[in-house]
Amino acid sequence: MSQYMRPLLLISIALSLAGCMSTKTMDEEVEEMRRKALSDLDVYECIMQGKAVAAVGMFGTPSCIEIYSDGGKTCTESSECQGECTSRDVLDEGTKTSGTCQGSGVDGFGCYNIIKNGVAGPAICYD
Repeated sequence: MSQYMRPLLLISIALSLAGCMSTKTMDEEVEEMRRKALSDLDVYECIMQGKAVAAVGMFGTPSCIEIYSDGGKTCTESSECQGECTSRDVLDEGTKTSGTCQGSGVDGFGCYNIIKNGVAGPAICYD
């Protein structure tokens, strides 16, 4: 490769890569995503169905969620809840414990154990 071709090749690669990069910051992209999700959401219909609009997940995406009437109730098995029976903290698998019923269909974010027959299952982490 000639001494003139190498710098031209490196410049063309750098320009190609720069064209793939977004000019928006991560915060701007997240805010844009949130605005789009909210504009796509039929808030009135959500509320009329007895649900609620809430920020969900790591990015706080507006979503229509079902609120469980038994959320926060003490439980030892998911059959006692509208959602899952979960631990408040991450426990060692096999630990005897009680849990609490999830408050909504999106309370599955974070780290916890699902409680079955009063015993903690494997730890789960979601976001």
